[in-house]
Amino acid sequence: MKINEVAKKAGLSISTIRFYEKQDLIPEKYVSRDSNNYRNYSEDIIEYLLMIKTVHSVGFSLGEIREIQKSNSDLISIDTKIELLHRKIEEVKIQKENLDKTEAILEKMLKNKLNSKNHTY
Repeated sequence: MKINEVAKKAGLSISTIRFYEKQDLIPEKYVSRDSNNYRNYSEDIIEYLLMIKTVHSVGFSLGEIREIQKSNSDLISIDTKIELLHRKIEEVKIQKENLDKTEAILEKMLKNKLNSKNHTY
């Protein structure tokens, strides 16, 4: 399948897919070349791109995604894979704590404004 069809099915722009290729995020198994040297993508790339899109949207950097992708090829030890996941869990916990603190501050600010008689901002 050609890149425009992949882009439509995955909900990504063509430039994003090309960027992912340049960033070495798309394994060769998903891409072949036609006789005219055009890229031809396998059907499996849609699921793979949706995975990238999902994990990127929940906070994984493209570098981390690249690391995960390499880990799936058994080039990285199981201990390294486990460490990568532990690091991400810790980052998520810190982000969650920071969001909880921010929420508490905003609620306090809102309460103070609503309880004040002055109502000036």
